[in-house]
Amino acid sequence: MSQRAPDSAVVRSCEEMVRPLYAGLDGVQTFDRVERVRARIEILAEGAADLDHEVLEILVLLHGVGTRLGPLGPGGRLDLFLAAQGIEESRRLRIRRGLERFASAPRRAEERLLHDAVLLEEAGVPAAVGRLMAAGKKRRPARQAVESLDPGPAEERFATAAGRAWGGRDRRTTIRWIEELRGYFSS
Repeated sequence: MSQRAPDSAVVRSCEEMVRPLYAGLDGVQTFDRVERVRARIEILAEGAADLDHEVLEILVLLHGVGTRLGPLGPGGRLDLFLAAQGIEESRRLRIRRGLERFASAPRRAEERLLHDAVLLEEAGVPAAVGRLMAAGKKRRPARQAVESLDPGPAEERFATAAGRAWGGRDRRTTIRWIEELRGYFSS
């Protein structure tokens, strides 16, 4: 984030709480996604004003484990944890609402940045390769997997101008890559 979130006790405590929740059933750690989202937000937020960096950092930490935290309403596990960290009710409400809506209906700047950073996880050639590998694990024939390969999210799905520009570039690059890959199967 252009002005990195303060290394507050709240953020450190939140990271300690959620880090184990980023382990899959197979024991594979996926916390590296948080780091990728942070890096993308830092680029997307360049020049952005009026960001609550602590709220943004908490949203980044919690975005991938929201369903594991139980209900997001007042008095829920997350709310009690945040209250125990000394976060006042108005900011707890912003965090809870942000987690509820960042993926589908982001409103605040922090939510829009998180939305786009997470959506960028689905964009680009590396994401398309991941989808292709997932199809292979499902034993889909390679030709069929390549033919149905999705180039990632369209520009209009992004909530920020920076996200639309980045996502659009990634999508165009991915479309060219997919076309080239399909060419190998058509010859």
